[in-house]
Amino acid sequence: MNNVLGIDVSSQQLEACIRSGESEKPFFRSFSYNPRGCKNLLAWSNAHGVRRAVMEATGGYERNIACFLAQSGIETHVVNPMQVRNFARGHGKLAKTDRIDAEVIAHFGADVRLDALIPVSPDQVLLKQLVIRRVELKKILQSERNRLHTAPKVIRKSIESLGKHIQKEIENIEKQINLISEESPEIKKKVKILCKQKGVGMVTAVNLIALVPELGRLDRRKITALVGLAPFPRDSGKMKGKRFISGGRFEARRSLYMPALVAMKYDPKTRVFYERLIRRGKLKKVAIVAVMRKLLVRLNAGMKCHLAA
Repeated sequence: MNNVLGIDVSSQQLEACIRSGESEKPFFRSFSYNPRGCKNLLAWSNAHGVRRAVMEATGGYERNIACFLAQSGIETHVVNPMQVRNFARGHGKLAKTDRIDAEVIAHFGADVRLDALIPVSPDQVLLKQLVIRRVELKKILQSERNRLHTAPKVIRKSIESLGKHIQKEIENIEKQINLISEESPEIKKKVKILCKQKGVGMVTAVNLIALVPELGRLDRRKITALVGLAPFPRDSGKMKGKRFISGGRFEARRSLYMPALVAMKYDPKTRVFYERLIRRGKLKKVAIVAVMRKLLVRLNAGMKCHLAA
């Protein structure tokens, strides 16, 4: 049986729907989002011959149930909520409840070809959370610093005091990141492999390991599209539009910008590639994106060799 389980995840409840390949009638059931509820969901899924589970990314709430189902042998997918919503609109389903969402997710999982969830270690899960937290704190710190220019003296003291505290928190987060990178053999090895590429340092390597666990597991086209460095055509009839990058993982993409500039300066092959693009009339920012894409492809190939060894 090719039954698909769709799950609408909230902080306290799992609304589940099983779409059967042999029956037009879906099966529904709700479970509490706790260890016992997860086990009951797994038992119910196994009883109905479920082989694939699909759920939306919900800001981290989906993490525990996704890992639990994947470790239990069910092919598990975490998908972009916007894709599911557009799929629902395309099928004329405009209403939105937990039950309807679960059914739409199951329908989406049955009809759309998806990449299975990449298994990650507990160290890598923690590393991702630390990296994301560091990004959040740096954004807050930059916002506070921007306010200094127009703030009166009494407010400026408050901003400076808060800025020092945030900076201290960032340093503590970075210490924990460095500790995991040194103590985890898996992460330490991956960092070493990525740092072989000119322009890639410790920070970039850790960011990519945390934010792109698919690195080395996908082909060059999929990995560039995943990060948001694949140019998409915008053509219609005889009109040939400009190619644009779109979507993807912004923080991972941003992590490649400075390494691309460094590689353009110190890596002869990368510099030749960049200059050739400029001579062909490409804008500098377009050429830099192309360098970022080539850098990502190289890192992906290096990681793929490591995983195959």
